[in-house]
Amino acid sequence: MPYRVLLTDKAEADVAAVLQWFRDQRATEAGGRWFAQLMSRLDTLEPRPERCPVMPESVDVGDDIRELLLGRGRYRYRILFRIVGRTVHILRVWQGSRDAITRQDLTD
Repeated sequence: MPYRVLLTDKAEADVAAVLQWFRDQRATEAGGRWFAQLMSRLDTLEPRPERCPVMPESVDVGDDIRELLLGRGRYRYRILFRIVGRTVHILRVWQGSRDAITRQDLTD
């Protein structure tokens, strides 16, 4: 039975901010490709999300938050999520070049 994947409000806001950045750069086609890649990566969580490693900051935030990477280099995004039962809660879509994530960054 596949897992259900849900985005939190913060994760949705992260995605909206990235797409807005692409619009501001007049790169809507690139934004569309990025979004399609994101959706494809999220789909890979449905069968086996536990395959993804726990993020390094989990000790600091006090929770087993997992991460799935999207992209490369300075354009890498960290899809940060928690598994609760048969549901994957996407907490943030964190730009990889940002500082390490904190507990405050994850709370709604």
